[in-house]
Amino acid sequence: MKLPEEVPIMTLPNAILFPQAMLPLYIFETKYRKMLKYCLDNDRVFAVALARENEGKKVSSPEPCDVATVGLIRASVDNPDGTSHLILQGLVRVRLLEFTQIKPFRIARVEPMFSVNSSGQDVADLMRRVAHKAMECLSKKSQMPDVIKDFIDEVQDPDLFSDMVGYTLVNDIRQKQHLLETPDVCQRLNDLIPMLG
Repeated sequence: MKLPEEVPIMTLPNAILFPQAMLPLYIFETKYRKMLKYCLDNDRVFAVALARENEGKKVSSPEPCDVATVGLIRASVDNPDGTSHLILQGLVRVRLLEFTQIKPFRIARVEPMFSVNSSGQDVADLMRRVAHKAMECLSKKSQMPDVIKDFIDEVQDPDLFSDMVGYTLVNDIRQKQHLLETPDVCQRLNDLIPMLG
């Protein structure tokens, strides 16, 4: 699928999306209802961006972080009251370049951020170390599905591995944003190890 040059932006205070992850969303705000209609009438994509920290100030329309993930609407169900439930699948990290529309919802020009491995570190060794920490973390959680453990054991792609472990097991939303903003896969894996505690 070709990424559009401009995509609508949903800015959320406590949710984040990673490539390949699935994010359930409840759409109730008027601006996001309009955004959803626009997306469904066009290419079914929009970006989810974490709201910038406002140092304790309450703002009505928080600014998004510069790095977000564009997702594809996989399913959307309208409710009788005009709200909607949808499932968004992450496609690609993007950098927000400039807003081309602010109201009724933001649209931004974006460029994809591709993962790299520039450090030359042994990726397989880093993945083993992260997998070990992830399994320790999972052993402390009583409700974690076996599919997560199977994924950690079986996935070979370091980019997908680092994203899914970070998305699933890191609790701190700002740490997740840091991982999203880190294009170097080895650096992402290194950063994951202390986050898994």
